[in-house]
Amino acid sequence: MITDPPVRRGDVWLVDFGVDPEDPEQAFRRPAVVVSDDRMHHPSLSMVIVLPGTSTIRPVPLHVVVGPDDDTGLRERTALQPEQVRAVSVRRLIDRLGSLGAEDRHALDEILRNVLRL
Repeated sequence: MITDPPVRRGDVWLVDFGVDPEDPEQAFRRPAVVVSDDRMHHPSLSMVIVLPGTSTIRPVPLHVVVGPDDDTGLRERTALQPEQVRAVSVRRLIDRLGSLGAEDRHALDEILRNVLRL
């Protein structure tokens, strides 16, 4: 289980989503942002909620496109996909890449509120 570094909301991780997706699910190793509340990141739960990212940038208004930089740890422009929100085991977290800035976190929060009708 991931304990060092701790998992935090807004972190960008390389995540293994597996190799057998149903279309249109994301699969394979790809960046994802943690959107679950930090209170959920308790060792006995061993789960996090993430949004997968893709380097295929499409004109989808739900997607938040994040550029590569030292803070995010991303190597290329990445579209974060709120329609793909999912819970995954912390064992799927491979490497912490970085974290999103406040503006991108806020944009994702607003979109998630709408997507999930909160």
